[in-house]
Amino acid sequence: MTEDRNPPAEKTDRILDLHNHILPGLDDGADDWPQSLAMARLAVDDGVSGIVCTPHWISGFYDNTAEMVLDRLESFRRKLAEERIPLSVYPGSELRLDADLAGKIKSREVLTINDTGRYALIEFPDRFLPGNMDHVFWQLQSNEITPVLSHPERHGHLMRNAPLIYRWVEMGVLVQITSASLLGRFGSEVRRFSVLLMSHNLAHILATDAHGLHVRTPRLSDGLSAAVSIVGEESARRMVDETPWSIIRGEPVRLPDPVPLRKASVDSPLRRFFSLFGVHPH
Repeated sequence: MTEDRNPPAEKTDRILDLHNHILPGLDDGADDWPQSLAMARLAVDDGVSGIVCTPHWISGFYDNTAEMVLDRLESFRRKLAEERIPLSVYPGSELRLDADLAGKIKSREVLTINDTGRYALIEFPDRFLPGNMDHVFWQLQSNEITPVLSHPERHGHLMRNAPLIYRWVEMGVLVQITSASLLGRFGSEVRRFSVLLMSHNLAHILATDAHGLHVRTPRLSDGLSAAVSIVGEESARRMVDETPWSIIRGEPVRLPDPVPLRKASVDSPLRRFFSLFGVHPH
């Protein structure tokens, strides 16, 4: 019931959360099995049918190897079945940038999304941005690994350098933003930058990045509603349905071309978004 080795190939209207720290005891996410199961129930009640379990991998800090994650995931699947929680869960990791990340992925020391070897969820260091990212992304892509950037809307350096994201998306890099970012839970600047990315087709996946039951929860519906107000129903649902399901199958994703970053093109989506909160920017 909880394991889906062959996820649906057609559009499903099934919500998939591609980034979630629901596996217990591996990082700063769920503390124990009761919390993991409570998060799973909350996700299912919110309409989520699948979760990619993505504990941090940070060399020397969170050394969550592929073997460790897969072992913990199998235990989780058994517990979900025992509790009759109708949630499909898939393996993954949130990978911190590393000098030999492509090599670690190819050797299967660390996990790609759903262990297909095709898509890697990648996190930047918190306080700085390495200067050779074009080469890093090229190296991954030359190994047939597509980088998926986790929550760049929350990175201070990138918030001041949106053209970098535009260039990377043109290179074929995918971008995941956090549901809570659209809801203002990381502040107004992050919210505005999230809207900017979405309105310029620079964000492709919407996920919870859930870490527990109180701050970043596994609820995705509120963020999806906010996304609908920015880019419309079809494009917003693609971010939680068609695109993430294609990713976990290791298939190419269908994406719109990025829109050049011009201030005038941002005004209308911003106004639609802020109107949800009774705010009318001038």
